[in-house]
Amino acid sequence: MLPELFYRSWVPQRSKLTLVTLHGAGQHSGLFRDLGTHCSQQSIAVYAPDLRGFGQSKGKRGHVYSFLEYLEDLDHFIGHVRKIHPDDPVFLMGHSMGGTIVVRYGQERRSSVQGAILLAPALKIRPFIPKSVLYPLYVLSRVAPELSFDLTRWGKALSAICQFEFSDTISEDADPLSINRFTARWCTELLMNARQAMSRANQFRIPVLCLCGEEDPVVDPAAIEQFHNLLQVPDKRFLLLPYAKHRLLQDHNRQHVYEHIMKWLKERV
Repeated sequence: MLPELFYRSWVPQRSKLTLVTLHGAGQHSGLFRDLGTHCSQQSIAVYAPDLRGFGQSKGKRGHVYSFLEYLEDLDHFIGHVRKIHPDDPVFLMGHSMGGTIVVRYGQERRSSVQGAILLAPALKIRPFIPKSVLYPLYVLSRVAPELSFDLTRWGKALSAICQFEFSDTISEDADPLSINRFTARWCTELLMNARQAMSRANQFRIPVLCLCGEEDPVVDPAAIEQFHNLLQVPDKRFLLLPYAKHRLLQDHNRQHVYEHIMKWLKERV
């Protein structure tokens, strides 16, 4: 059953393309506010849903039984946006976990979207998660899938999954819409789908721009470059941003990130 998804939108009077953006783990659509405002001033309509179980959308907090639920939600949301903008080309953008969803959507649904922007997609989490942590996690995913825990208290190996840097954690007190508790099933679904995204890279046939930070402490830039190199789509671009970390849209260099995004989109309209 599809939950009701809350979403934010930034829509100009006349749009020439529509961008659907997906946030990362623990976050919500509000983090696209500045980008949405910037894009709308460039005649680009931006729609940013809160993923199920995040932000103001319905669903158990930080939980899915299957990653396919995210793909189904995205499919229906794109259909909703197309009804509003029937003449616009539609592009996707995903940050971190949102990037993984975009990749898996492109692999599974063979969507008719015109392109995708991947911002530090969670294709390989770092630091490496040892088997001593993974084994009990997969057991819990089978026997107690809805058991939730605070990943920031499990050390760097698991806290990286929810993209929180210890030095820069978004606390629930500072942002009540953010979360850092996730279920065992959610964790294993993210990890399994990140592996599938990499192993099935040749099935992703959408024009794509991949951006990642040189100093990203959460996802491995080398894995993102490897994914890019494995793609069999001719229209692809990989950019490694010097000194940038994980949250590219909140980074001190975010204006450069905006410029890369806008240039790439405008070249394809």
